[in-house]
Amino acid sequence: MSLRQACSSFNISTSVYRYVAKRKDDTEVINQLSILAELHRTWGFWMMYHRLRKLQYMWNHKRVYRIYTAIELNMRNKRKKRLPTHVKAPLLYPIGPNITWSLDFMQDTLACGKTIRTLNVIDDFSREALSITVDTSLPAQRVVRELDKLVEWRGKPEKIR
Repeated sequence: MSLRQACSSFNISTSVYRYVAKRKDDTEVINQLSILAELHRTWGFWMMYHRLRKLQYMWNHKRVYRIYTAIELNMRNKRKKRLPTHVKAPLLYPIGPNITWSLDFMQDTLACGKTIRTLNVIDDFSREALSITVDTSLPAQRVVRELDKLVEWRGKPEKIR
């Protein structure tokens, strides 16, 4: 069977059969990338590629990236920052009134589309709502003023949550 008949039976062209890859030698790219990786451990691909360009190596970025992944420089793991464990203190049930107050802000929308906000102050022991302040805006000065009124009326609590 001729070469042309064999290629047609496998449905490929004769040029594909005769093709020889012209891959260049990548040892110089591997050496330069390895040197950069040792000197600069935190650099990623693009930093290394731009440094190679500044060093007058005019390799294509696709070729450099293929080699970069082949020598597994892209597999470096970043270490997680370990935060100290936060120990949650259990909520203590107050033993009498006026020991702990809880503050809570809530928001709702009226039928006309205007939003209203409420500041709720509750005594944790008796579950009594000490104050409910309703307005379209509750800035910090207003909250302080409302708390001052409550302290005048009920006395100062030991804790505010």
